[in-house]
Amino acid sequence: MLRFLRHLVEMLLAMGVGMAVLGIGLMVVGEPPGYEGPLVTYGAMGVAMAVPMVAWMRYRGHSWSDGGQMTAAMLVPMFVLVIPVVLDVAPAWLAAEGTLMVLTHVAMVGGMVAYMLVRRDQYTQGHHRHSAPQPDSALG
Repeated sequence: MLRFLRHLVEMLLAMGVGMAVLGIGLMVVGEPPGYEGPLVTYGAMGVAMAVPMVAWMRYRGHSWSDGGQMTAAMLVPMFVLVIPVVLDVAPAWLAAEGTLMVLTHVAMVGGMVAYMLVRRDQYTQGHHRHSAPQPDSALG
């Protein structure tokens, strides 16, 4: 269980670094056109969090496929909440200032934990990194 929690905390810290970089970038250069739209805002946030998370997973010996699956487990629940807001079919409380942000983060972490529980053998064992990460296929 300790290894499971360690892996989750490591990924969350990497995601926090990504959010910090995004925040600093937005402060320095400003928001791009269309950024105020939830799809763009949450899409940028998802990418900013996923890139360092996958990089850390690769460093720890996980495959690109593992990183892609974890990214999907993180982003799909987030977009399940965001898309109804974008389509203006979400209840008013979901679209309220701050509520969507909090719930999307809960959904992302929940999706990651659920995925990790499904693949618990992978996330409760020691980290894979014994040598450099290997390509996912023979082509490479």
